[in-house]
Amino acid sequence: MRISIIGLGSVGTAALTVLKNFHSVTGYDIDGRGEWGSVIKSEIAMICVSTDAGDNGRLDMANIHSVVELLSRDEYRGVVMVKSTLQPGTMDHIATTHPMLNISYVPEFLRERDAVEWFRNPDRIVYSADDESVKKTLACFEWVDEDIPRIRMAHLEAEFGKLAHNAFIATKVTFTCEIERIANARGIDASAVMEVVWRDRRINNSAHLIPGRGGYAGKCVPKDTAALAAEDPDENSILHQLEKRGGESSVSERGG
Repeated sequence: MRISIIGLGSVGTAALTVLKNFHSVTGYDIDGRGEWGSVIKSEIAMICVSTDAGDNGRLDMANIHSVVELLSRDEYRGVVMVKSTLQPGTMDHIATTHPMLNISYVPEFLRERDAVEWFRNPDRIVYSADDESVKKTLACFEWVDEDIPRIRMAHLEAEFGKLAHNAFIATKVTFTCEIERIANARGIDASAVMEVVWRDRRINNSAHLIPGRGGYAGKCVPKDTAALAAEDPDENSILHQLEKRGGESSVSERGG
């Protein structure tokens, strides 16, 4: 299958590195890499452009809309597969404003420092797609072991699912920081306290639950957590408290 990847950042580069082993893949980026003509000729145009934090905590969708406009202008007839993180409602907006495009959303859950390995070995494939796009969307990932769940849902559910995933990471890190703060104040070993938690068979993974590593940071978790909070009108909810209590700078300011 002919696949083009638009946006060659960490996600796009990982996708290109892995998918070229199974499909005919080309890359395109506004920095001059690749040719737009190759995108238009492809069967799947995979959008991996950045969606950075914007005003009021919401994600800036300008890059997404810019690419979609170009694809619509050039009457692209393949599947437009979005992998960038989206503010909820974006896919439905695209479907409404560009009804001639065949669209699907397949959010990415890779860890940046192990991007290629995590793209190669996903633990689930979440996707939302119109009926015209389902077959090719799944065919793109035929190389993934059949035991890995393929989870279809509505566009809005997939968008919220991606943000909820990163907000949960932020929640775990924030909880660990709070326990560390209390333990330090009482002169006890925060790592011992948290091992009681992460050794539980229902958790059994110490990621994000080890004290001494500071608040949550990185390119995705902070902005996605803020984006999810922007969807919650209750200013007193835990989503609005995560950055105040668990963000890297706020934890550093409290000295622990």
